[in-house]
Amino acid sequence: MACDNRRLRILELIKKYNIARQEQLVDLLNAEGYNVTQATVSRDINELKLKKIKEDGVFRYVQSARDYTNGDDKTSAIFKQTVHSVNICGNLIVIKTLAGSANAVCAIIDSFNLTGVYGTIAGDDCIFVATDPDHAENIVNRFKAFLSAEKE
Repeated sequence: MACDNRRLRILELIKKYNIARQEQLVDLLNAEGYNVTQATVSRDINELKLKKIKEDGVFRYVQSARDYTNGDDKTSAIFKQTVHSVNICGNLIVIKTLAGSANAVCAIIDSFNLTGVYGTIAGDDCIFVATDPDHAENIVNRFKAFLSAEKE
């Protein structure tokens, strides 16, 4: 179905580009031959439950964005209760967790859809987050702010 293909393409585009406005999606989709209007894209955004977040001072659409300070969220509680430390080592972020918790925390990190994160690997109590060196410090600061929100 054309609608499903278009929505899959929207998800690909928001991962590839920092798209802040619906008009940008309309232009990209029309350039690829989808022949859409802003109203169509607006309905697709609602159906896909896309969120607009501000990252590095720029707004962009993401799929299932997380609130980094929502202490009521179960994922927030898992993250905050199991992460011991967050450190940077070149283009890697090293996160130490309680034994047996790294996989759950890694899945939470993956769900954040952060710009500059290339991938994650979890062991039993340690996670490596491969990042773009230009974003690593900002990502570490966000993780640390997320951790301190409950502890204050």
